[in-house]
Amino acid sequence: MNQPPESPHLRRARIAVVAAFVANGILYGSWASRIPAIKEQAGLDAVHLGFALLGAPLGMILTMTFAGYAAGRIGSHRVSALMLACCSLMMPVIASSTSFVMLAGALLIYGAAHGSMDVCMNANGLAIERAGTTPIMSRLHGTWSIGSFLGAFSTAIALAAGLSVFEQFVVLAIVMVVSAAVLSQTMLADKHAAGGAVFRRPTRRLAIIGFIAMCGLVAEGSVGDWSGVFIKETIGGTAQQAAIAISVFSAAMATARLAGDRLTEIFGAARLVALGALVSAAGMVSALAIAQPLAAIVGFAFLGIGIAATNPIALRAGGSQPGIASGVGIAAVATMGALGTTSAPPIIGTVAGVVGLRAALVMIVVLLLILAASAGRAIGSPAATVPEPAVPTDSA
Repeated sequence: MNQPPESPHLRRARIAVVAAFVANGILYGSWASRIPAIKEQAGLDAVHLGFALLGAPLGMILTMTFAGYAAGRIGSHRVSALMLACCSLMMPVIASSTSFVMLAGALLIYGAAHGSMDVCMNANGLAIERAGTTPIMSRLHGTWSIGSFLGAFSTAIALAAGLSVFEQFVVLAIVMVVSAAVLSQTMLADKHAAGGAVFRRPTRRLAIIGFIAMCGLVAEGSVGDWSGVFIKETIGGTAQQAAIAISVFSAAMATARLAGDRLTEIFGAARLVALGALVSAAGMVSALAIAQPLAAIVGFAFLGIGIAATNPIALRAGGSQPGIASGVGIAAVATMGALGTTSAPPIIGTVAGVVGLRAALVMIVVLLLILAASAGRAIGSPAATVPEPAVPTDSA
């Protein structure tokens, strides 16, 4: 049987999965806020940076489906901890990249580990949600955004202290490897017999949920990949302002996600996604039209608020499909979402090389409007966003 909702074991597991989301966010925030410095160090223009950034989502696509299968066979807790250690060890390698090939290769491996951890920690969080009595998925993604904020804020501190990218990432790697060892022993032991093939064609429902995830992740990722470059190089901001933009975006998204489970109950999943997409589009338009560092920071904050609920809703829906293991369903949605993020960086970078980054980012506004218009059709069924009844998990 499932652990009682208030048992010490379940409370410890809940804290552990929160810590996993925070750690994953810290890694992303630290990397994303250092993109301008790494771009300069590697001597890349916008076009080559866009294709180098392709490495991370490509690595995710290549491994997410297998990660969902491994979560069932090995345990989402074990795979999450192992992938956190792998991500951490790649951070100094990314910081040492001095060419396009080195950066793209490092990001490919980092993306494979990061995407695998993403799938498995979401599967672990969904298992805890089912074992308890209240939804927690949006709040877990809120803690990820808090971690992303902390990672970006740590970059601002590192800049003030005069630390190089390599020095900052070495310290980060040491802390995260130790954290991975602790999490491997404290996360909920969530292991199921996963039958069938590792790779399977997604159902129609998973495909349309994956489209929603794709739209949200492209918009979210555009801020991580390009906001710092936009502020520093397009509108003449400072490196500190570029790092602050990531921090404020992450803080705004975290705040919205912490309330996301309750807002979903009030508005409904489809309406919340649609309204949020319109808020995000307005924020992006403001950032691009006013073209001042402060206005851009505020605009990116509103983008974060609006897009906050999209990914948690899509992943919960993917992991709650009848007859499909949660890890496999989450992996299918996450993989389709990553397909969008794979194509976005090189497309934005290529267009930016022709018409400028500001004009290239208008594509994100168009995508957000498409998301607002299609949310009702994609997530129209309440059953698509309600988790299945609790499933057995191994005891620790």
